[in-house]
Amino acid sequence: MSHILNAEAEKMQAFVKYAERSLSVKTKEFIQFNNAVSKFMEEVTMEQWLGLNKLDRVIQLIDEHYDDTESEECINEDYDNLEEYCDE
Repeated sequence: MSHILNAEAEKMQAFVKYAERSLSVKTKEFIQFNNAVSKFMEEVTMEQWLGLNKLDRVIQLIDEHYDDTESEECINEDYDNLEEYCDE
C-alpha cells in the first residue's frame, strides 16, 4: 500500500515540476489532474475500508463461534486447522 501511495505522490510531484517548467498548463488541466488524484485516493480508501470490514466480520464470526464454555484445547485445534486451510 505504501508503494502505491508513494507512486501517486511521485506522479503528483512530476506533474507540478512539469507545470512549473511549461507555462502552457492551464487551470483546467490542474483541475482534471486533481480530480484524478482525488478519485484514486477515494478508491484506495474504499478498498482499505472493505478489507477492514471483512476482517471485522471474520473476528465477529470467530467470537460468535467460540463461547466461554469451550475448552482451550478445542480452540487451539480449530486455529491450527484454520492455519492449515489458509496455507493451501
